[in-house]
Amino acid sequence: MPLHPTVLWAQRADVLYLTVEISDIKEHKIDLTETKLRFTGVGEKEQNQYEAEIEFYGNVDVEKSKQHLTARNLTMAIYKKEEAWWPKLQKGNKLNFVKVDFQKWRDEDDEDEETQQPDPMGGLDFQSLMAQAGASGGLPNMDNMPEGDDSEEEEEEESAAKN
Repeated sequence: MPLHPTVLWAQRADVLYLTVEISDIKEHKIDLTETKLRFTGVGEKEQNQYEAEIEFYGNVDVEKSKQHLTARNLTMAIYKKEEAWWPKLQKGNKLNFVKVDFQKWRDEDDEDEETQQPDPMGGLDFQSLMAQAGASGGLPNMDNMPEGDDSEEEEEEESAAKN
């Protein structure tokens, strides 16, 4: 009986990223249709038989989709027919072998931020903040500070503590 490979997924509005985590894949077959993906292959040191079938939440564009096989895994970029964020990868119940690829994952609101130039200070204008706080770029004015010997205050505190 074939095993299920771990399949990592992430999405953008227009594309799905799938990674089949099997090393040394041989004799693999990918059957991609508008509605589902079926993967079969042999891999790992033990040359185990693997199989996975995922019925997509929405339709995909088979012609635009791409795959890349390496010694470590099989990665796929599967383009969606309609640009939209899917609430999940597949129709029906959650598949135990499908996991989120957190290295590639972006939320819907994250994609808007990617198109804008990131502001390392988060919109904070440090100079105006300092001006509002009354600082002129140096230390506060210490001309009006009372002069005195701090040692007298310390001695008074020590004698008060003993009594």
